[in-house]
Amino acid sequence: MSEGFADWLAITRVIARYARFADQRRFTEMAGLFVQDGRMLMFRPRAEEPAESPQGQEELIAAFSALAAFTVTTHTLSPSDVEIGGGTARAHTTCMSHHISETGEGRVRFTLADRYDDTFVRLDGRWLFQERRKYTDWTEQAALRR
Repeated sequence: MSEGFADWLAITRVIARYARFADQRRFTEMAGLFVQDGRMLMFRPRAEEPAESPQGQEELIAAFSALAAFTVTTHTLSPSDVEIGGGTARAHTTCMSHHISETGEGRVRFTLADRYDDTFVRLDGRWLFQERRKYTDWTEQAALRR
């Protein structure tokens, strides 16, 4: 396997693991995909400034723990566009995430259309998020039949 392909594969696995860990509520492992002082900037629809910007392992875990409020989530990712330059990389990924809640009237699905712009760094042979920018383009809420 070529070095460039191995790097691309490692980076796309970090992105996929982030989504899988979110759906499995493995918040500490999600934060472990970031460098120690890594940060995430979360932008709401049409916002120019982030609504949240947790930085460091503890703040990231606390932010990710908000997903525990949902009965189940499903994050579906597009293929990532990855550019690698030595020990750093950038990636762009789109995601449709579905968040299911139980209410008095039944189950409700809250859907987000997100874009992630990521900066990675290779530390000790491992690719990690240095910064993750999440832009929510739109949201939708709908009652579920089941």
